[in-house]
Amino acid sequence: MVWDYTPHFPHAARGKSDKEIYWEKSPPEWVESLKSVVSAFTYKKPLGGVQLDPATLPKRAITLNAFAKWCSASGIRRFRDVRAFDLARYLQKLRSKGVVDRTLASHVAILRRVYDMRRFIVDSFTDEAVSALRSEEVGPLWEPDAGDDRRTELIPLRDAAQLFSAALGHLNNADNLLNLRDYLDADWALPSTCMSRRAWGDEVKKVKVREAGFKDVYDYESALIDIRTAAYIVLAQSTGCRVHELGDIRSGCVYSEVVNGVTYWWLKSTTRKVGDGPQRWLAPEIVKKAVAILERFSQPLQRRVVAELAAAEIEYCAALPADEGSQLALRILELKRNSTRLFLSASSRGVVSTDTKSHNKQLQAFAQRRGIRLASNLSTHRFRRTYAVIVVHLNKGHRIDLVTLQHHYKHASMLMTEWYAKLPETDKELYELIEEETSYFDLALVSHWMENATPLAGGLGSRIKAYPGRHHQPMFFKSHKDFVESIREGLNIRSTGHSWCLGEAKDCGGRGLFEAPRCDGCAKGVIDDHFTDVWRSLREQQIELIELDDIGPGGQDKVRRSLAAADAVLAKLISKGEGENV
Repeated sequence: MVWDYTPHFPHAARGKSDKEIYWEKSPPEWVESLKSVVSAFTYKKPLGGVQLDPATLPKRAITLNAFAKWCSASGIRRFRDVRAFDLARYLQKLRSKGVVDRTLASHVAILRRVYDMRRFIVDSFTDEAVSALRSEEVGPLWEPDAGDDRRTELIPLRDAAQLFSAALGHLNNADNLLNLRDYLDADWALPSTCMSRRAWGDEVKKVKVREAGFKDVYDYESALIDIRTAAYIVLAQSTGCRVHELGDIRSGCVYSEVVNGVTYWWLKSTTRKVGDGPQRWLAPEIVKKAVAILERFSQPLQRRVVAELAAAEIEYCAALPADEGSQLALRILELKRNSTRLFLSASSRGVVSTDTKSHNKQLQAFAQRRGIRLASNLSTHRFRRTYAVIVVHLNKGHRIDLVTLQHHYKHASMLMTEWYAKLPETDKELYELIEEETSYFDLALVSHWMENATPLAGGLGSRIKAYPGRHHQPMFFKSHKDFVESIREGLNIRSTGHSWCLGEAKDCGGRGLFEAPRCDGCAKGVIDDHFTDVWRSLREQQIELIELDDIGPGGQDKVRRSLAAADAVLAKLISKGEGENV
């Protein structure tokens, strides 16, 4: 009554329940039909189709079981008894419960596959019933490119900065925590220790943790677990890796590479998303520190895994009943996978790979303990898109409150994006996500430029402000979005730190990057209100320079011209009332 798919799950971060199918949770009259379907899904493929990855079947079984429970409640006992009307009612029920289109599409795909696999199973839909699953009957489901809504919720960038700073702060203190842990572990292991566990805890452990500044043992143990969580935050936020990819990092997973005199750092692991295999991710140097601390944190857990593995292998060599031997073989397989992993947790089943649910629980607890109030729960899947957004913002040079991240993301620049494009073994999906976020950023930026209230300086800025007046938007475009996209299309928007540059090499050749006044008169330059504070600072610098008496006539002349340019830009960016106070 339990089908164990553990051999098909080399993935880290998957819990035991994710790897097994529990048939006792299915309606009794449906068990035979469901087993037949899942067995066929495991070993067969439909004509002209592809065989499913067995690692996906426990989740697919949950979807099938939900359908079976609904049918059982409606008095339907087998797939062959389902009518087209019943399928239509079931899909309507899912829609009424607010099931998102992408999930609804997966439900329909699994039910269609039951019919497609009818040659291999004892019970399937009839031809009449499956007509309700045809595209013309179901209607439009999920369109990947429809709408602007992003499927994964972003961690607000200010919250991301707080999380990253808190994680770094905790890792900076990790050695002191681990020293205390190692001292307590060594003390308990001494042969002379004859106290009970409880007495030792009261007389030794509680005293030591209070001396170290902790309120109680729970406070101390929470701080220990937070080391693992802090390492996850730093690694996820600085590499964009998925939870199972970080879950599979092992001792020695960080290395450096020098290219043209520049040192690049890499994190290596294994991906299971699109083709199993080794993978590496470009990362800032901070990952070296995070992994080093995580390695030390995991050492006692790894030793426990190795000891349990040795004992299990000895037991396996003894004569065992077949069912016990197969269960032990699965346990040995899991222990071997975990023996060098870094994200490990102690559980009632021994030491296991830290699963996604545990990560999510500890991420939320970490934020709460540090007073970081998030509008929605923190979870592992939110870090990947947040990473892409951070890379885009740093590439664009947009002024965001991420000073700590800016310091540590030494290679989060256009050069980093180019690496993703050039290296065939790099995470292509992550590169595409960065490209997608770049498009979102540019579209939002151009839309901001087109607003009447947005002040613009720069040669191109003046032309953009005049554009809506010369082109009748309602006549040519269905919506404001279409209008903005028509302008944004084909633009390569880059930041100089004081303006947005849309020029090519044949224009200023990059000199405007170092000579800000050039950008105000440039036909390919836009200066918007994002850069108001920058131009205020440039103006203040010119005032300081003009008072110097050792820069010569040429220097004085250049300063006067730069000051005039700053005044001209600020006059366009600042309202009249505000400008009087500059």
